[in-house]
Amino acid sequence: MRHSLLLGLTGLTLLLAPARAEAQWSARLALEAPLWAGHSTGSLGHGSEFTIAQSFQPALDAIGSYFVTDSVGVDLEFRIGIAATGMFAERQRMTLGPGVTFDWRSFPLYGRVSFPVQIEDVAVLYLRLGGGLKITDLGFFRVYFELTVDAALVGNGVSPLGSVAVNAALGVWFRL
Repeated sequence: MRHSLLLGLTGLTLLLAPARAEAQWSARLALEAPLWAGHSTGSLGHGSEFTIAQSFQPALDAIGSYFVTDSVGVDLEFRIGIAATGMFAERQRMTLGPGVTFDWRSFPLYGRVSFPVQIEDVAVLYLRLGGGLKITDLGFFRVYFELTVDAALVGNGVSPLGSVAVNAALGVWFRL
């Protein structure tokens, strides 16, 4: 009985070994800023908007990923605003949330989708769609440029799609 259990566990380990060999971890760190942001208040569409020329609001964006296949990774993203300048000088709020990255190693572009939740001040769930260009790709080390669109879905004080931002980021990506 004991030998059959050991034999079964060994066989299961051998079956799972190829899948584990493909799995990889990655870490990204980027400096990001909104190029354009708009926020509507009320049902009449009143609101405000600004561009990067009116307010520079840099944020640090850190993403940890576990690639379950060679090209699909499950992400955890953390973003925090570090400063704000100009007439709309309000630092970006802290967000945390899950996502998925689609990255084909031999192709210079990648895409991702995530659902970050603003965890500072009021809770807001966002949809974040993004894509980028791998500027340098040395296998395990990359420099990348990314554009993302954030759209509020639900939360305190926001209506669905009532808050939208287009962001640009420049960062480094380590794929281990």
